[in-house]
Amino acid sequence: MKKCRIIAAALVLVSVSLLSCKTNTSDVFKTGGFATDSVSYNYGKTVLLELKDGTDFQQDEVADSTEISINVLVEYPKSNGKNTVAVKIIRDWMNEELSAFNKYEKVYDGDPEDAEAFVKFYGDSYKEFFTKPADFPAPALSYDISIMKEFENDKCVTYTFLIDQYLGGAHGGRTYFGKTFRKEDGKVFDNFLAIRDIEDSGLDSLIKKGLMEFWNISDEEVLYQYTWENKVSKYFVEKPAISPCFVKDGILFCYQEYEIAAYAAGAPIFVVPYSEIEKYLTPSAADLLK
Repeated sequence: MKKCRIIAAALVLVSVSLLSCKTNTSDVFKTGGFATDSVSYNYGKTVLLELKDGTDFQQDEVADSTEISINVLVEYPKSNGKNTVAVKIIRDWMNEELSAFNKYEKVYDGDPEDAEAFVKFYGDSYKEFFTKPADFPAPALSYDISIMKEFENDKCVTYTFLIDQYLGGAHGGRTYFGKTFRKEDGKVFDNFLAIRDIEDSGLDSLIKKGLMEFWNISDEEVLYQYTWENKVSKYFVEKPAISPCFVKDGILFCYQEYEIAAYAAGAPIFVVPYSEIEKYLTPSAADLLK
């Protein structure tokens, strides 16, 4: 049976125009652009897919009850003599995220300049982890990870992380989020929205609007029916557990599965334009856009 959840996720991302947003400046290398090596790892029976940005990616096709498929795609930052601190921090972040999914049984400590070795290390670690008789979680398994550079300007760069997995049972699972790093020192921008009141009506309205656009509904009362009780109401909107990030056209909000709605409702993602949300940014976050 084919697992096409990466395609579904990519189609959702088309609507907010993310993967095509590689830069918003004419010559980012003048201030230390983030060149990348695009490296993939594929194990198991696969079928070639085309992502919405025109690149190819191997996606799994589980053919029988004993086969597993593991695919990893990483846009790994290359050293170019600039922003060396930020490059190291982003590589460390990638290492931390990827090692978490083999329960830290193996953590890459090889040459940080070798993107091929880095990606192969984690692909092999997942293959070993999920084929152990004691740990094998399901008769068929699909495990797909991508870490992509989504946005860049003179002062910051954003990477997104997507994991799509099927470990048996009624359905698979998906996690998607982004992180914005300041080039100058590698600072990760978490919680950069300056909200004086947790029930700030202006920001809440923007988030409600994004949720309604994601679900293609026009009635706010219907929105309350889509979401868990007390998560979204007339007077309150629960913010995503993972901080939003900068993309080309605004701030990307990513809710995870089950965070504010049932699995069947999907994991809402949407972009709030900079022109609408700029006044809510902290001074240091706003400075990244100048």
